[in-house]
Amino acid sequence: MKPIDPVREFIRAFNDRDLEGFVAVLDPEVELHSMKGLRKGRDAARLWATRAPGGVQQTIELEELFEDDTEGGGGRALALIRRAWHWDEDGSPAGEDEMAWLFELHDHRIRSWRPFEDREAAWRAYHGGDGSSGRREPRGD
Repeated sequence: MKPIDPVREFIRAFNDRDLEGFVAVLDPEVELHSMKGLRKGRDAARLWATRAPGGVQQTIELEELFEDDTEGGGGRALALIRRAWHWDEDGSPAGEDEMAWLFELHDHRIRSWRPFEDREAAWRAYHGGDGSSGRREPRGD
C-alpha cells in the first residue's frame, strides 16, 4: 500500500474542508506560518483551517511540486500553487493569484507550512542556499 502524500493530502483536505483529513497529515508539533501569525499544534491548525460558509472562498490548485529528501518521511517540499477565489453562494469567480507553499516534513507528516506570495523568495527558502535542485514531480493531479 502506497503511503499518503502529505503535501497533496494537505491541499486536498483544505480544499474539501475535510478537517479530520487535514489534521491527520499534520505532525503533533506542526507550525503553520499563516499571514495572520504563527499557529502551533493540531488544535490551532484545525481552527485556522475552519472556514465559515458564505462570502469569498478559495480553492488551491497544485501547479508543480518539488521535493527534497521526502522519500524517508522527512525533508522539504515546495508547492507552486494557484489560489482561485470564488463566491460561495454561486461559485462565480472572484479572482486568482499565484503563490508558493513551503513544507517541512517529519515522519511522513507536515511539520511546518509557510506560504509565500513571492515565488522567488519561496524558491530561495526551499533551497536554503545549498544549491540543491530538489526532485521535480509532475504537475498537480
